[in-house]
Amino acid sequence: MRIDWWTLALQGINFLLLVWLLERFLYRPVKDVIAKRKELAEHAFDEAKTAKQEAEEEGRRFNEDRMQLSQERQALLKQLHEELGAERSKTIEQARREAAGLLEAARTAISEERAATISDLREEVTSLAMAMASSLLRKSGPGISNDVFLEQVEAKLLSLSDDERERLKMDLAADGAGLTVVTAAPLGPEDEDRWRARICASLGRPESAEFLSKPEIIGGAELRFPHAVLKFTWADQLEAAKQELCRDDPPAR
Repeated sequence: MRIDWWTLALQGINFLLLVWLLERFLYRPVKDVIAKRKELAEHAFDEAKTAKQEAEEEGRRFNEDRMQLSQERQALLKQLHEELGAERSKTIEQARREAAGLLEAARTAISEERAATISDLREEVTSLAMAMASSLLRKSGPGISNDVFLEQVEAKLLSLSDDERERLKMDLAADGAGLTVVTAAPLGPEDEDRWRARICASLGRPESAEFLSKPEIIGGAELRFPHAVLKFTWADQLEAAKQELCRDDPPAR
């Protein structure tokens, strides 16, 4: 077998040229493309990883925000419930106070109206009773002896203290002073003398006395001194009884 070295050399040169051409125009560009694609893939992977982490972080923050919103909602609902409860209690208490005030005002009004009605009825009944008593006394007065009234006057004068009796005597001691005796019906001359004597004796000094009649006193007598009046009349007793009957009762405890 004969080897053609020139052909072998040419083939070797062709092979090396082919290898250089393949490396220069095929392998390097492919290698660069693969490297760029790898870089792009790693970059995309990093971005995806970062996006995933950011998404997870956003999800975590979203869950935290949602939990916080839920807690705030629960707190607001609780606060609203407490405020509504307090407002309800306040409204109920205010309504209770207003109802109690209205009830107390109604009781007061009823009590005042009742007291006014009772007072009016008492005055009407008292006035009617006094009118009836006055009428009966006027009718019975003439049938009673004047000595009965004189004994009442005498007993009253004798019951006076020494100081009171002395003041009346000094009142009569002034110049021009005199005693006036007022009765419901005129007294006869003999009755006037008897009354004058017994009244002066009760006072402890002789005095003159004038006598007047005044039907409105109904019965009894009045002793009119210059600066004092002693009343023993039925009219005054009826008026005192009327005042006592019309007097308000003490409040019940």
